[in-house]
Amino acid sequence: MGKLDPALWKGPLKDFLTAAALGVERDAKKKAPLNTGRLKSSLTHQVEDTLARVGTDVEYAAFMEYGTGSQTDGPGGGGRHWPPTAGLDPWAARKGLDPFLVARAIGRRGGLVPRRYLRGALEENLGRIKRLLGKMGEEIRGKWDSQ
Repeated sequence: MGKLDPALWKGPLKDFLTAAALGVERDAKKKAPLNTGRLKSSLTHQVEDTLARVGTDVEYAAFMEYGTGSQTDGPGGGGRHWPPTAGLDPWAARKGLDPFLVARAIGRRGGLVPRRYLRGALEENLGRIKRLLGKMGEEIRGKWDSQ
């Protein structure tokens, strides 16, 4: 039995990672909270060697994904969260609301509820990712057998 030549698996692995990341990105965009569309349009993927990433550089993305304060299901939660009114000004203005009253309502509720647009997209794609992984394995095996 010979060594597994990287030429056998590098192409199939990149194809697998790209297809998996594109599926998660597509579904995350469908699930992303929509106000101005900035978060949704910023979602993208990146594939490097043996790693695929799907995410965004929007500063409020983690608050939308995990929630805040006592509502969070992410790291560092607990207690009440009162968002700064300055961060709510543009949204509140578009809705015809007072940003102070919006911040107060969020604070009384304990924070923002998690939207789970990225984690939800990943969870929904797990079956597809498993099938893609099987396809990658078959492609590598076919290359191996034809050596």
